Amino acid sequence: MLNSMNRSKLLETGLGPSIANLSFGVMQRYIHCAQSAGLGMLHTARSFAYYRKIFYRNQSAVQVLRELHNKTVLDIGCGYTPYANDSMFRACHDAGIDFYGIDPLIGTDISFGFKERALARATGGSGLFTRNAPGLARALPATAQDLPFDDASVDEILSSYLLFVWIEDEDTLADIFEEFYRVLKPGGAVRLFPLGDWRLLDFDSRRLHDILAGFSVEQTFVFGPRVMSAMLTEMTRL
Repeated sequence: MLNSMNRSKLLETGLGPSIANLSFGVMQRYIHCAQSAGLGMLHTARSFAYYRKIFYRNQSAVQVLRELHNKTVLDIGCGYTPYANDSMFRACHDAGIDFYGIDPLIGTDISFGFKERALARATGGSGLFTRNAPGLARALPATAQDLPFDDASVDEILSSYLLFVWIEDEDTLADIFEEFYRVLKPGGAVRLFPLGDWRLLDFDSRRLHDILAGFSVEQTFVFGPRVMSAMLTEMTRL
């Protein structure tokens, strides 16, 4: 198992991004096979602990909630997360933070069966759900291309296993990032996980390229276990 010193050496030697590219490539091939077989997007719920590790550098719950005080945060493609007892959605609701779950799945006839509980447990969650969970008024049946928020009204956008993963079409990505740019405050951030080395991405769409030019991009290597070794991509609205 890698300790913190060895993880630092991975970054210093550039092996971190190389490992991220390899693991992300394997995952993409798996998803392409699933899509070719006609399988739809997997909807799951991830715990607050999981989100703290991949989006907030493994800070404590207290530190993350303090950082988000008086901020508006969106979780794009949240799946079943608003119903999970140990989710960031629930933690932010209990702390009085404006945290919204965004997914067209919300409001449909959902069920919490063996598959949903198993997927939640696979990333360290409890697998426990509440159908009438607290705070569901902030779980919105919307798409990333049409967010029900005013211009420059959002501080942070989180998205896990969605953009550049299940959604790769460049026209769709352009629509989404254009909407992100609209709702984010100047200096607001998009946090995406997982991804490989951003510098290796090559877009054919001029429109997507121009929209992404409105963000500065930084990446940090995130190492497992219970988390895919990949890059956290932080995009700040200029």
